[in-house]
Amino acid sequence: MEFNQQKIRIKDIAEMAGVSVGTVDRVLHGRSCVSKLALEKVQKVLDEINYVPNHYASALASNKVYKIAAILPMHQEDSYWARVETGLYEGVKRYADFKLAFKVFHYDQFNEESFESQCRNILSFDPCAVIIGPIFNHRIMSRFTKKLEAKDIPYSLLDSYWSDLNPVTFYGQDARRSGEFSAKIILMAAAQHRKIALFKLLGEGRVASRQQLEREEGFREYVKAHSPETEIIDLNLYAYDKEGMKDSMHSFFTENADIRYGLSFNSSIHVIGNFLKDNMPDHPHITLLGYDAIDVNIRCMRDGYVDFLVGQHPQHQGLNCFRSIFNSCVLHMKQEVLHYIGIELIMPENLDFYKD
Repeated sequence: MEFNQQKIRIKDIAEMAGVSVGTVDRVLHGRSCVSKLALEKVQKVLDEINYVPNHYASALASNKVYKIAAILPMHQEDSYWARVETGLYEGVKRYADFKLAFKVFHYDQFNEESFESQCRNILSFDPCAVIIGPIFNHRIMSRFTKKLEAKDIPYSLLDSYWSDLNPVTFYGQDARRSGEFSAKIILMAAAQHRKIALFKLLGEGRVASRQQLEREEGFREYVKAHSPETEIIDLNLYAYDKEGMKDSMHSFFTENADIRYGLSFNSSIHVIGNFLKDNMPDHPHITLLGYDAIDVNIRCMRDGYVDFLVGQHPQHQGLNCFRSIFNSCVLHMKQEVLHYIGIELIMPENLDFYKD
């Protein structure tokens, strides 16, 4: 016998099973105080009608407040992470029918204690799910996720993926493939030129995330395999020393006057482009590749000082990550774990058509 589930009510199931409406309601929502015989009767009817629960309606009817937390790096307006956060809040708006309490906790990406302090604040917030931005230290990340797992709190990862963790979902690029992609583009542009500058924005002596480190590893491996004679020259720039950065760049471009190609693996390429524009306007053009079509990078590209940007759709990352953790935590829908974001090349010729 076929049943139209849209017309099947709890009352109908109760009548078919010979039990009360309250009993059916308790079975459907996994509550206790149901005898074994009543459970068997209700389950038999559910199997016969091929019943699929409407999780959306059930979640709405529960009148529960769902607390979701996100922990993201501190950021300036219109940065990569600002756009990710915009996407998260867009996700909140899409589920406005539900009682959601969403809170973002910000940490200094170069300060591990800042991250750990905010993790403690998140646990005090007592969320039903957590969205986690990148942290370089695996030990700290692992310790936090184990605490979440001990409390049966699901979590998703943004930007940086750790294969030994157990997130509900991950949204971000395949970092090594992204580094290989950037290497191929810059080598094609460089042709026979055999020097490439690698600009790294550091804090506490290292890059901000594992994602950047893996991009660099993929880049170096590709260059070694396909153009082993190419020399990669590093320039380390320290995020907390703005004046020192200018001195370092001036010395670097003076001492390496033959450098014509360079790249960075985060959204800071405008720092290089704007320095050349403002401080060394007579320097021969340097072809620059960076990440993220944020406003400062776009302006630098329009001014002719950045040639390539790798797009990551950060706002979509935030929106889709929120939607995925909501579907898992609230609607109890199984999610695919890995969601790799496309690796897109943006140039002046297609800049106007790139939409996040």
